[in-house]
Amino acid sequence: YFRPMANEPSTLLHVVADYAAGGLEFGEITTRLQYHLENPHSVRIHPTATPSLDTMAIGFVTQQYAFAPHEGKMFIYGNAAPRRDSSKAAKNNNNKGIQYARLDNGVEIINVFSEFAFGFVKNHIVEYRDIDCPDGGSQFRSRDFFPERVARLINGDRSVLTTELDISSIPDIPHNLVAWTDGFGNVKTTMRRSDLDAMSLKPGDKVQIILNNVSMIGVVSTGGFTVDRGVLAINAGSSGFEDPFVELFLRVHHMTEKPAAVRFDYPEGGTPFEMKKVK
Repeated sequence: YFRPMANEPSTLLHVVADYAAGGLEFGEITTRLQYHLENPHSVRIHPTATPSLDTMAIGFVTQQYAFAPHEGKMFIYGNAAPRRDSSKAAKNNNNKGIQYARLDNGVEIINVFSEFAFGFVKNHIVEYRDIDCPDGGSQFRSRDFFPERVARLINGDRSVLTTELDISSIPDIPHNLVAWTDGFGNVKTTMRRSDLDAMSLKPGDKVQIILNNVSMIGVVSTGGFTVDRGVLAINAGSSGFEDPFVELFLRVHHMTEKPAAVRFDYPEGGTPFEMKKVK
């Protein structure tokens, strides 16, 4: 942790990546970022680990940080390699590049391009650009190439920004996918509270959830703790701000009781689910 000097502007950099928490990869990325930053002591770097290859998590965490109240500048650098779209060998380790987005609240995002990387913030993007960066030549581009580009942008060097991209080309996020599983086994989804309202669902209504070929009956509630122990609550959760994302919250008192993520066989980010009202 670096504390800036008095009167020195502070920048918060969230590094969101599919590396082991506290692992070597995060250490190497942080070292490279610090090396390339003109004033490293004014930049606070916060690492967040996501599940491996989970590009949905990158997009979900990006929006959760991007819209949080903050002072000073905020940058988000997200990286999870979208390797599932091709089974072919990559020549010279070629893979997806990084793109830049600036939001209407001033937050700047540098994410490895993937289906979900910018979808959650799409409606708030005011500038969307490609970034000049090698598309091959290293198996660990997120150490050897990407941090230098991120640091240059933080330094104020916008010469790495190239082609203006079409914001409308960013895929919208479907509202029936798994977004994130928290440390207590609660499954956050891309469904919003407004979707529950559109389905005319109100607290106390019973619904059937089908996820990972597992079916469970749950109760629409105003919070996970407003149902009895062992009951699956479907409620607007702690993520999503004005229109919160819906969570599948199975109230347990001990993790051995198997929370929602366990009951639904550990769903990965991007896994679709169904919700049906039980009459």
